[in-house]
Amino acid sequence: MKNVTVGVETLGCKVNQYESSHFLELFDAAGFSMVSSREPADVYIVHSCAVTSRAAFQTRQLLRRVQRVNPGASVVVAGCNAQIEPERFVEERLATHVLGTIEKLDILNWIQVPASLSSPCVAVGDPREATRLLPAPVRHMHSRARAFLKIQDGCNAFCSYCIVPYSRGRSRSLPTDEVIRQMDRFVCSGFEEVVLTGIHLGQWGNDLETPAGLADLLDDLHNSTLPRRVRLSSLEPMEWTGKLLRTLADLPWICPHFHVPLQSGDGEILAMMRRPYDPVRYGELILELRRLFPDASLGADVMVGFPGETDKHFENTFRLIDRLPLSYLHVFPYSPRPGTEAARRPGRVAGAELKRRARVLQELGSRKRRLFQRGFVGRHIEVLAETEVSPGWWRGTSANYLPVLFPSARPIASGSIVVVSIDGLGSRDLQGGLASLIE
Repeated sequence: MKNVTVGVETLGCKVNQYESSHFLELFDAAGFSMVSSREPADVYIVHSCAVTSRAAFQTRQLLRRVQRVNPGASVVVAGCNAQIEPERFVEERLATHVLGTIEKLDILNWIQVPASLSSPCVAVGDPREATRLLPAPVRHMHSRARAFLKIQDGCNAFCSYCIVPYSRGRSRSLPTDEVIRQMDRFVCSGFEEVVLTGIHLGQWGNDLETPAGLADLLDDLHNSTLPRRVRLSSLEPMEWTGKLLRTLADLPWICPHFHVPLQSGDGEILAMMRRPYDPVRYGELILELRRLFPDASLGADVMVGFPGETDKHFENTFRLIDRLPLSYLHVFPYSPRPGTEAARRPGRVAGAELKRRARVLQELGSRKRRLFQRGFVGRHIEVLAETEVSPGWWRGTSANYLPVLFPSARPIASGSIVVVSIDGLGSRDLQGGLASLIE
Protein backbone atom coordinates (compact mmCIF):
# COMPACT_ATOMS: atom_id res chain seq x y z
CA MET A 1 0.00 0.00 0.00
CA LYS A 2 1.30 3.47 -0.91
CA ASN A 3 2.42 5.60 2.00
CA VAL A 4 -0.14 8.44 2.04
CA THR A 5 1.23 11.87 3.00
CA VAL A 6 -0.86 14.59 4.65
CA GLY A 7 -0.17 18.30 5.19
CA VAL A 8 -2.30 20.28 7.66
CA GLU A 9 -2.70 24.06 8.01
CA THR A 10 -4.68 25.48 10.94
CA LEU A 11 -6.18 28.96 11.16
CA GLY A 12 -7.95 30.58 14.07
CA CYS A 13 -8.51 29.84 17.70
CA LYS A 14 -7.09 27.49 20.32
CA VAL A 15 -10.10 25.21 19.82
CA ASN A 16 -9.08 24.73 16.18
CA GLN A 17 -5.51 24.04 17.32
CA TYR A 18 -6.72 21.34 19.69
CA GLU A 19 -8.93 19.74 17.05
CA SER A 20 -6.11 19.74 14.50
CA SER A 21 -3.92 17.90 17.00
CA HIS A 22 -6.68 15.29 17.25
CA PHE A 23 -6.74 14.98 13.45
CA LEU A 24 -2.98 14.47 13.36
CA GLU A 25 -3.18 11.66 15.89
CA LEU A 26 -5.97 9.99 13.89
CA PHE A 27 -3.83 10.15 10.74
CA ASP A 28 -0.79 8.84 12.56
CA ALA A 29 -2.72 5.89 13.99
CA ALA A 30 -4.04 5.09 10.49
CA GLY A 31 -0.50 4.95 9.06
CA PHE A 32 -0.45 8.28 7.23
CA SER A 33 2.79 10.30 7.11
CA MET A 34 2.70 13.94 8.09
CA VAL A 35 4.55 16.53 5.98
CA SER A 36 4.63 20.30 5.75
CA SER A 37 1.83 21.80 3.67
CA ARG A 38 4.58 23.52 1.66
CA GLU A 39 5.80 20.13 0.46
CA PRO A 40 4.17 17.81 -2.08
CA ALA A 41 1.51 15.71 -0.33
CA ASP A 42 -1.32 13.38 -1.28
CA VAL A 43 -3.82 15.17 0.97
CA TYR A 44 -3.90 18.75 2.21
CA ILE A 45 -6.21 19.89 4.98
CA VAL A 46 -6.94 23.55 5.68
CA HIS A 47 -8.68 23.84 9.04
CA SER A 48 -10.50 27.10 8.48
CA CYS A 49 -11.64 30.09 10.53
CA ALA A 50 -14.57 32.40 9.79
CA VAL A 51 -14.46 34.91 12.62
CA THR A 52 -13.27 37.74 10.34
CA SER A 53 -13.25 38.45 6.62
CA ARG A 54 -9.45 38.34 6.84
CA ALA A 55 -9.53 34.79 8.19
CA ALA A 56 -11.81 33.70 5.36
CA PHE A 57 -9.45 35.32 2.83
CA GLN A 58 -6.48 33.50 4.39
CA THR A 59 -8.36 30.21 4.07
CA ARG A 60 -8.78 30.73 0.33
CA GLN A 61 -5.13 31.79 -0.01
CA LEU A 62 -3.94 28.58 1.64
CA LEU A 63 -6.17 26.43 -0.55
CA ARG A 64 -4.76 28.02 -3.70
CA ARG A 65 -1.22 27.62 -2.41
CA VAL A 66 -1.49 23.90 -1.74
CA GLN A 67 -3.09 23.37 -5.16
CA ARG A 68 0.00 24.96 -6.71
CA VAL A 69 2.30 22.69 -4.68
CA ASN A 70 0.51 19.54 -5.91
CA PRO A 71 -2.34 20.09 -8.41
CA GLY A 72 -3.31 16.41 -8.21
CA ALA A 73 -3.76 16.23 -4.45
CA SER A 74 -6.96 15.91 -2.47
CA VAL A 75 -7.65 19.29 -0.86
CA VAL A 76 -9.90 19.44 2.20
CA VAL A 77 -11.33 22.63 3.65
CA ALA A 78 -12.82 21.89 7.06
CA GLY A 79 -14.39 23.76 9.95
CA CYS A 80 -15.97 27.15 10.41
CA ASN A 81 -15.41 28.80 7.02
CA ALA A 82 -16.41 25.58 5.25
CA GLN A 83 -19.56 25.56 7.38
CA ILE A 84 -20.49 29.14 6.51
CA GLU A 85 -19.53 29.33 2.81
CA PRO A 86 -19.54 25.81 1.32
CA GLU A 87 -20.92 26.98 -2.02
CA ARG A 88 -18.04 29.40 -2.53
CA PHE A 89 -15.43 26.66 -2.22
CA VAL A 90 -17.34 24.57 -4.76
CA GLU A 91 -17.92 27.41 -7.23
CA GLU A 92 -14.29 28.58 -7.10
CA ARG A 93 -12.97 25.00 -7.28
CA LEU A 94 -10.88 25.51 -4.18
CA ALA A 95 -11.31 22.08 -2.60
CA THR A 96 -12.10 18.47 -3.39
CA HIS A 97 -13.73 17.98 0.05
CA VAL A 98 -15.75 20.52 2.03
CA LEU A 99 -16.41 19.41 5.62
CA GLY A 100 -18.53 21.30 8.12
CA THR A 101 -18.09 21.71 11.86
CA ILE A 102 -19.52 18.33 12.84
CA GLU A 103 -18.45 16.38 9.76
CA LYS A 104 -14.77 17.29 10.18
CA LEU A 105 -14.64 15.13 13.31
CA ASP A 106 -15.02 12.12 10.99
CA ILE A 107 -12.32 13.45 8.66
CA LEU A 108 -10.50 10.15 8.31
CA ASN A 109 -13.49 8.57 6.60
CA TRP A 110 -14.46 11.58 4.50
CA ILE A 111 -11.05 11.98 2.87
CA GLN A 112 -11.38 8.45 1.48
CA VAL A 113 -14.52 9.43 -0.48
CA PRO A 114 -13.48 9.90 -4.15
CA ALA A 115 -13.83 13.53 -5.19
CA SER A 116 -12.27 16.17 -7.44
CA LEU A 117 -12.29 19.93 -7.86
CA SER A 118 -14.97 19.58 -10.55
CA SER A 119 -17.06 17.17 -8.47
CA PRO A 120 -16.25 17.81 -4.80
CA CYS A 121 -17.51 15.92 -1.78
CA VAL A 122 -19.59 18.35 0.30
CA ALA A 123 -20.60 17.27 3.81
CA VAL A 124 -22.00 20.25 5.71
CA GLY A 125 -24.88 19.71 8.10
CA ASP A 126 -26.51 21.88 10.76
CA PRO A 127 -24.18 22.19 13.78
CA ARG A 128 -27.13 23.27 15.93
CA GLU A 129 -28.35 19.68 15.82
CA ALA A 130 -25.33 18.56 17.86
CA THR A 131 -26.33 18.29 21.52
CA ARG A 132 -23.26 16.61 23.04
CA LEU A 133 -19.54 17.31 22.98
CA LEU A 134 -17.76 14.04 22.30
CA PRO A 135 -14.21 13.36 23.51
CA ALA A 136 -11.44 13.97 20.98
CA PRO A 137 -8.36 12.45 22.65
CA VAL A 138 -5.01 14.22 22.20
CA ARG A 139 -1.60 13.32 23.63
CA HIS A 140 0.65 15.76 21.81
CA MET A 141 0.28 19.37 20.68
CA HIS A 142 2.63 19.19 17.73
CA SER A 143 5.46 21.75 17.91
CA ARG A 144 3.90 23.45 20.95
CA ALA A 145 5.37 23.93 24.41
CA ARG A 146 1.97 24.21 26.11
CA ALA A 147 -1.18 22.18 25.57
CA PHE A 148 -4.71 23.41 24.77
CA LEU A 149 -7.59 21.40 26.27
CA LYS A 150 -10.97 21.95 24.63
CA ILE A 151 -13.61 21.61 27.34
CA GLN A 152 -16.46 23.43 25.58
CA ASP A 153 -17.70 24.16 22.05
CA GLY A 154 -20.41 26.31 20.52
CA CYS A 155 -22.09 29.52 21.66
CA ASN A 156 -25.62 30.62 22.56
CA ALA A 157 -24.88 34.35 22.83
CA PHE A 158 -25.55 35.60 19.26
CA CYS A 159 -23.67 38.89 19.55
CA SER A 160 -24.82 40.98 16.60
CA TYR A 161 -21.40 41.00 14.88
CA CYS A 162 -20.46 37.36 15.37
CA ILE A 163 -20.82 34.40 13.00
CA VAL A 164 -19.58 31.80 15.49
CA PRO A 165 -22.99 30.56 16.79
CA TYR A 166 -23.89 29.76 13.17
CA SER A 167 -20.59 28.00 12.46
CA ARG A 168 -20.15 26.13 15.77
CA GLY A 169 -23.71 25.47 16.96
CA ARG A 170 -25.07 25.58 20.48
CA SER A 171 -22.96 25.47 23.62
CA ARG A 172 -21.82 21.95 24.55
CA SER A 173 -19.62 20.86 27.44
CA LEU A 174 -17.11 18.05 27.87
CA PRO A 175 -18.14 16.09 31.01
CA THR A 176 -15.89 16.42 34.03
CA ASP A 177 -14.56 12.86 33.89
CA GLU A 178 -13.51 13.35 30.25
CA VAL A 179 -11.80 16.65 31.10
CA ILE A 180 -9.84 14.88 33.83
CA ARG A 181 -8.88 12.02 31.46
CA GLN A 182 -7.61 14.46 28.85
CA MET A 183 -5.71 16.46 31.46
CA ASP A 184 -4.06 13.22 32.59
CA ARG A 185 -3.00 12.46 28.98
CA PHE A 186 -1.25 15.82 28.78
CA VAL A 187 0.43 15.36 32.17
CA CYS A 188 1.66 11.91 31.14
CA SER A 189 3.05 13.47 27.95
CA GLY A 190 5.10 15.88 30.05
CA PHE A 191 3.26 19.17 29.56
CA GLU A 192 3.95 21.66 32.35
CA GLU A 193 1.19 24.06 31.25
CA VAL A 194 -2.32 23.34 29.96
CA VAL A 195 -4.76 26.01 28.74
CA LEU A 196 -8.46 25.32 29.34
CA THR A 197 -10.23 26.62 26.27
CA GLY A 198 -13.58 26.73 24.51
CA ILE A 199 -15.64 28.87 22.17
CA HIS A 200 -17.58 30.26 25.16
CA LEU A 201 -15.58 28.90 28.09
CA GLY A 202 -17.70 30.43 30.84
CA GLN A 203 -20.75 28.45 29.65
CA TRP A 204 -19.06 25.16 30.54
CA GLY A 205 -21.36 22.83 32.42
CA ASN A 206 -24.71 24.54 31.81
CA ASP A 207 -25.85 21.80 29.41
CA LEU A 208 -24.66 18.75 31.38
CA GLU A 209 -27.14 16.25 32.79
CA THR A 210 -26.30 17.66 36.22
CA PRO A 211 -25.66 21.34 35.49
CA ALA A 212 -22.40 22.73 36.85
CA GLY A 213 -20.15 25.77 36.49
CA LEU A 214 -16.51 26.43 35.77
CA ALA A 215 -15.77 26.81 39.49
CA ASP A 216 -17.10 23.27 40.08
CA LEU A 217 -14.82 21.91 37.36
CA LEU A 218 -11.78 23.65 38.85
CA ASP A 219 -12.61 22.18 42.27
CA ASP A 220 -12.74 18.69 40.73
CA LEU A 221 -9.49 19.24 38.86
CA HIS A 222 -7.80 20.28 42.11
CA ASN A 223 -8.26 16.71 43.35
CA SER A 224 -6.81 15.12 40.19
CA THR A 225 -3.40 14.88 38.49
CA LEU A 226 -2.38 18.31 37.24
CA PRO A 227 0.53 20.01 35.45
CA ARG A 228 2.49 22.72 37.25
CA ARG A 229 0.19 25.39 35.89
CA VAL A 230 -3.24 25.71 34.25
CA ARG A 231 -4.29 28.78 32.31
CA LEU A 232 -7.82 29.93 31.48
CA SER A 233 -8.55 31.34 28.06
CA SER A 234 -11.03 34.17 27.52
CA LEU A 235 -13.95 34.56 29.98
CA GLU A 236 -16.85 36.92 29.31
CA PRO A 237 -17.52 39.72 31.87
CA MET A 238 -20.91 38.36 33.00
CA GLU A 239 -19.45 34.95 33.86
CA TRP A 240 -17.16 36.07 36.70
CA THR A 241 -19.28 34.94 39.63
CA GLY A 242 -18.32 35.39 43.25
CA LYS A 243 -17.90 31.63 43.52
CA LEU A 244 -15.49 31.56 40.58
CA LEU A 245 -13.43 34.43 41.99
CA ARG A 246 -13.17 32.72 45.39
CA THR A 247 -12.20 29.42 43.78
CA LEU A 248 -9.49 30.98 41.61
CA ALA A 249 -8.00 32.78 44.59
CA ASP A 250 -7.57 29.43 46.38
CA LEU A 251 -5.88 27.50 43.54
CA PRO A 252 -2.09 27.93 43.39
CA TRP A 253 -1.80 26.21 40.01
CA ILE A 254 -4.03 28.71 38.18
CA CYS A 255 -2.03 31.18 36.11
CA PRO A 256 -2.62 34.80 37.19
CA HIS A 257 -3.65 35.79 33.69
CA PHE A 258 -7.25 36.65 32.89
CA HIS A 259 -8.58 37.79 29.52
CA VAL A 260 -11.92 39.60 29.76
CA PRO A 261 -13.35 40.79 26.40
CA LEU A 262 -14.62 44.38 26.45
CA GLN A 263 -15.39 45.11 22.75
CA SER A 264 -16.62 48.64 23.56
CA GLY A 265 -16.50 50.99 26.53
CA ASP A 266 -19.74 52.68 25.52
CA GLY A 267 -23.08 51.36 26.79
CA GLU A 268 -25.02 52.28 23.65
CA ILE A 269 -22.57 50.41 21.40
CA LEU A 270 -22.55 47.41 23.76
CA ALA A 271 -26.35 47.25 23.47
CA MET A 272 -26.11 47.35 19.65
CA MET A 273 -23.56 44.54 19.86
CA ARG A 274 -25.96 42.54 22.09
CA ARG A 275 -23.33 42.35 24.81
CA PRO A 276 -25.16 41.75 28.14
CA TYR A 277 -23.17 44.05 30.44
CA ASP A 278 -22.38 47.75 30.73
CA PRO A 279 -19.12 49.71 31.09
CA VAL A 280 -19.67 50.25 34.82
CA ARG A 281 -20.00 46.53 35.51
CA TYR A 282 -16.94 45.81 33.36
CA GLY A 283 -14.85 48.40 35.19
CA GLU A 284 -15.87 47.04 38.59
CA LEU A 285 -14.84 43.53 37.55
CA ILE A 286 -11.38 44.59 36.36
CA LEU A 287 -10.77 46.52 39.58
CA GLU A 288 -11.85 43.51 41.65
CA LEU A 289 -9.56 41.20 39.66
CA ARG A 290 -6.66 43.57 40.23
CA ARG A 291 -7.43 43.69 43.97
CA LEU A 292 -7.55 39.90 44.27
CA PHE A 293 -4.62 39.21 41.93
CA PRO A 294 -2.12 42.11 42.16
CA ASP A 295 0.40 40.48 39.79
CA ALA A 296 -2.14 39.16 37.28
CA SER A 297 -2.03 40.09 33.63
CA LEU A 298 -5.47 41.44 32.71
CA GLY A 299 -6.25 41.62 28.99
CA ALA A 300 -9.16 42.74 26.85
CA ASP A 301 -10.45 42.50 23.29
CA VAL A 302 -11.62 45.83 21.88
CA MET A 303 -13.41 46.42 18.59
CA VAL A 304 -13.28 49.74 16.75
CA GLY A 305 -15.47 50.96 13.92
CA PHE A 306 -18.65 49.06 14.80
CA PRO A 307 -21.54 50.38 12.69
CA GLY A 308 -22.86 53.51 14.37
CA GLU A 309 -19.75 54.16 16.50
CA THR A 310 -19.38 57.94 16.73
CA ASP A 311 -16.39 59.95 17.94
CA LYS A 312 -18.08 60.22 21.33
CA HIS A 313 -18.63 56.45 21.55
CA PHE A 314 -14.98 55.89 20.74
CA GLU A 315 -13.87 58.49 23.28
CA ASN A 316 -15.91 56.70 25.97
CA THR A 317 -14.07 53.48 25.13
CA PHE A 318 -10.70 55.19 25.32
CA ARG A 319 -11.45 56.84 28.66
CA LEU A 320 -12.68 53.59 30.24
CA ILE A 321 -9.60 51.65 29.16
CA ASP A 322 -7.27 54.49 30.12
CA ARG A 323 -8.44 54.50 33.74
CA LEU A 324 -8.52 50.70 34.22
CA PRO A 325 -5.51 48.59 35.32
CA LEU A 326 -5.49 46.48 32.15
CA SER A 327 -2.16 44.95 31.11
CA TYR A 328 -2.64 44.61 27.37
CA LEU A 329 -5.21 45.01 24.57
CA HIS A 330 -6.15 43.03 21.48
CA VAL A 331 -7.55 45.65 19.10
CA PHE A 332 -9.71 44.59 16.15
CA PRO A 333 -11.15 46.80 13.40
CA TYR A 334 -14.77 45.78 12.85
CA SER A 335 -15.07 43.19 10.07
CA PRO A 336 -18.59 42.63 8.65
CA ARG A 337 -19.61 38.98 8.38
CA PRO A 338 -22.48 38.24 5.97
CA GLY A 339 -25.38 36.65 7.81
CA THR A 340 -24.96 38.65 11.01
CA GLU A 341 -27.22 41.45 12.20
CA ALA A 342 -24.42 44.00 12.37
CA ALA A 343 -23.49 43.49 8.71
CA ARG A 344 -26.85 45.04 7.79
CA ARG A 345 -26.43 48.07 10.05
CA PRO A 346 -25.58 51.49 8.55
CA GLY A 347 -22.84 53.80 9.78
CA ARG A 348 -19.83 51.54 9.53
CA VAL A 349 -16.55 53.38 10.13
CA ALA A 350 -13.96 52.76 7.41
CA GLY A 351 -10.77 53.99 5.80
CA ALA A 352 -8.43 56.43 7.54
CA GLU A 353 -10.72 56.97 10.53
CA LEU A 354 -10.95 53.24 11.23
CA LYS A 355 -7.15 52.98 11.10
CA ARG A 356 -6.77 56.03 13.35
CA ARG A 357 -9.04 54.61 16.03
CA ALA A 358 -7.27 51.25 15.93
CA ARG A 359 -3.87 52.98 16.16
CA VAL A 360 -4.93 55.12 19.14
CA LEU A 361 -6.03 52.07 21.12
CA GLN A 362 -3.00 50.05 20.07
CA GLU A 363 -0.74 52.82 21.38
CA LEU A 364 -2.72 52.93 24.62
CA GLY A 365 -2.37 49.15 24.92
CA SER A 366 1.39 49.39 24.34
CA ARG A 367 1.74 51.97 27.11
CA LYS A 368 -0.22 49.79 29.52
CA ARG A 369 1.81 46.72 28.60
CA ARG A 370 5.11 48.51 29.24
CA LEU A 371 3.87 49.90 32.55
CA PHE A 372 2.86 46.40 33.66
CA GLN A 373 6.16 44.90 32.51
CA ARG A 374 8.26 47.47 34.41
CA GLY A 375 6.80 46.21 37.67
CA PHE A 376 8.69 42.93 37.26
CA VAL A 377 12.18 44.28 36.65
CA GLY A 378 14.39 43.19 39.53
CA ARG A 379 12.25 40.16 40.34
CA HIS A 380 12.59 36.40 39.82
CA ILE A 381 9.76 34.86 37.78
CA GLU A 382 8.94 31.39 36.49
CA VAL A 383 8.99 31.13 32.69
CA LEU A 384 7.79 28.38 30.35
CA ALA A 385 10.65 27.99 27.84
CA GLU A 386 9.10 27.86 24.37
CA THR A 387 11.48 28.70 21.51
CA GLU A 388 15.24 28.85 21.09
CA VAL A 389 15.38 32.03 19.00
CA SER A 390 19.14 31.80 18.45
CA PRO A 391 21.89 29.55 19.85
CA GLY A 392 21.78 29.87 23.63
CA TRP A 393 18.87 32.37 23.67
CA TRP A 394 15.32 31.40 24.58
CA ARG A 395 11.95 33.09 24.55
CA GLY A 396 9.20 32.00 26.89
CA THR A 397 6.14 33.14 28.82
CA SER A 398 5.63 33.75 32.52
CA ALA A 399 2.59 32.50 34.40
CA ASN A 400 1.13 36.00 34.12
CA TYR A 401 1.63 36.10 30.35
CA LEU A 402 4.78 38.20 30.14
CA PRO A 403 7.12 37.42 27.20
CA VAL A 404 10.64 36.83 28.49
CA LEU A 405 13.94 36.59 26.59
CA PHE A 406 16.83 34.93 28.42
CA PRO A 407 20.16 33.18 27.75
CA SER A 408 21.06 29.67 28.82
CA ALA A 409 24.46 28.03 28.58
CA ARG A 410 22.94 24.69 29.52
CA PRO A 411 20.50 22.66 27.38
CA ILE A 412 16.80 23.35 27.95
CA ALA A 413 13.88 21.33 26.67
CA SER A 414 11.02 23.28 25.11
CA GLY A 415 8.15 23.17 27.58
CA SER A 416 10.39 23.27 30.66
CA ILE A 417 9.75 25.81 33.42
CA VAL A 418 12.74 27.85 34.51
CA VAL A 419 13.33 30.71 36.94
CA VAL A 420 14.62 33.92 35.33
CA SER A 421 16.06 36.93 37.12
CA ILE A 422 14.59 39.94 35.29
CA ASP A 423 17.03 42.80 34.84
CA GLY A 424 15.57 44.92 32.03
CA LEU A 425 13.13 45.55 29.19
CA GLY A 426 13.66 44.83 25.51
CA SER A 427 11.53 46.20 22.69
CA ARG A 428 8.68 43.85 23.64
CA ASP A 429 10.14 41.33 26.09
CA LEU A 430 11.33 41.29 29.62
CA GLN A 431 14.98 40.28 29.66
CA GLY A 432 17.07 38.54 32.28
CA GLY A 433 19.39 35.74 33.21
CA LEU A 434 18.58 32.10 33.91
CA ALA A 435 18.54 31.57 37.67
CA SER A 436 17.55 27.90 37.87
CA LEU A 437 15.62 25.05 36.29
CA ILE A 438 12.55 23.72 38.09
CA GLU A 439 12.66 19.94 38.47
